[in-house]
Amino acid sequence: MLNWLAQLNEIEGVAVKSPACGTLLPISSHPELLYNSGIVQQALCIKLQQGTVVAPFNSLYQCSLNGRRRLRFKHSSGLTLQLDLSSNLIADCGQGIEYLAGSNQQLRAGQPVLRLAPHYLHSGQGCYAALMILPHPAIEAIFCMQRYVAAATDTAIIIQLKNK
Repeated sequence: MLNWLAQLNEIEGVAVKSPACGTLLPISSHPELLYNSGIVQQALCIKLQQGTVVAPFNSLYQCSLNGRRRLRFKHSSGLTLQLDLSSNLIADCGQGIEYLAGSNQQLRAGQPVLRLAPHYLHSGQGCYAALMILPHPAIEAIFCMQRYVAAATDTAIIIQLKNK
């Protein structure tokens, strides 16, 4: 379950860095119906403000879906974060994406994965991505807060694990 808080300072758990620079928002803020309909439970929205996406932790990186818009980061523990770029972004600017890592590549935390051309971030209503935490049996709760985050620097979410 994803819990929105006013502050993350007092929450204990595993801090996961943001894979992108931008404003964290509830998934209901995403302009695409697939995401804002409430179907995706453990997800949030990032309104991108800079174009470089990085690995949030040491992980196996995979990209898939049409236009390679789905980015997955799988930690050795099995925790998997998935970042879906907007389908409109891929349709409109496939040429404005520079892939900096290959699918099925081991990445270190903070390693750049792709870069978006700057003018796409500021066109129309903005550029959004959906950040999802795929189900994992060890997860008890997930916490986040609405705010600006810097890629590889600021915590996007805090995960509390079940007691054994």
